[in-house]
Amino acid sequence: MDKNKKSYLKGAATGVALGALAGAIAGILFAPKSGKETRGDIAKTLHEIKDKVADQLDKAGDFTKEKYSEVIESVVSNYEKAKRITTKQAAEIKKDLASGYEKVKKSAKR
Repeated sequence: MDKNKKSYLKGAATGVALGALAGAIAGILFAPKSGKETRGDIAKTLHEIKDKVADQLDKAGDFTKEKYSEVIESVVSNYEKAKRITTKQAAEIKKDLASGYEKVKKSAKR
């Protein structure tokens, strides 16, 4: 994969990750923490997941729907296992990211 495709792929994955995680934010906002603590947690987790998805997609080389699904499953499951997100949030994030495949694929082809 040439450098431009990788750059577009990483940017697209970042955008999709940000958009998909926006839906999960609503659930996090109901956590029993102060608003300031919750916003900090959201920002930190969002940034970490976004970077991990983009890095793993970049390393994958071939961009197929199966590889995209594997990366999402791996990254989100690791956060769930580490108790950084709830099972409900993990399912929501996976669903949102999976629905963004076509958008990421189109961006990667540019």
